[in-house]
Amino acid sequence: MKTYAEYLTMVEGALSAQLASLGYIPEKLFEAMDYSLSAGGKRLRPVLLLAACDTLGGDVSEALPFACALELVHTYSLIHDDLPCMDDDDLRRGKPTNHKVFGETTALLAGDSLLTGAFEAAASNTAVTPDVAAKAVAYLANCAGRYGMVGGQIMDLAGEKKKLTLDQLLRLHSLKTGALISAASVLGALAAGVDLTDPRMEDVVTYAENIGLAFQIVDDILDCTGDAASLG
Repeated sequence: MKTYAEYLTMVEGALSAQLASLGYIPEKLFEAMDYSLSAGGKRLRPVLLLAACDTLGGDVSEALPFACALELVHTYSLIHDDLPCMDDDDLRRGKPTNHKVFGETTALLAGDSLLTGAFEAAASNTAVTPDVAAKAVAYLANCAGRYGMVGGQIMDLAGEKKKLTLDQLLRLHSLKTGALISAASVLGALAAGVDLTDPRMEDVVTYAENIGLAFQIVDDILDCTGDAASLG
């Protein structure tokens, strides 16, 4: 097993290579995509993906395309979340948000390009079998879309206007935050050769769901107690 810092170094290098490998991208669009993708952060999701692969006896290098795909999805979601029609944020990781630098239209399209590029990255992972790549793409799409992060986001927007029950709140967070964290563990396990029907996969998902909930609890507390200077 590697350290968090070692996984992080691998992720950062792979992300730079992944963006460059997408081929021709109009200059302004590339700048907007790169601006958010290279803005740093904990890279929790791709690091967790690599650690899951490593823990289950896989070759971490074979999981890197999946790790990049996951971080591309996460970065797209941050760009869109910051838009005026959503959370209307001015700062992200201590820097002006994407739409503050490039305008709302370019920010929207940068997010779209990162999202579609994510599935290209996952589907193009030649280090695993086509069957594994297909399962990874399908699982990531499920977790990123209406059954996962997007579904949780619409619940979150609705919850701003009414008081949610504990069960509703837990469901919201399991989708909005937990789904992509579950995807991290599952895609890492797939890269290690663990099939979705393998009994171990249930433990992988349960582990990830609990991490996701803990992460969201801390994040919500910081939203109430932190400030822009310390949180960015």
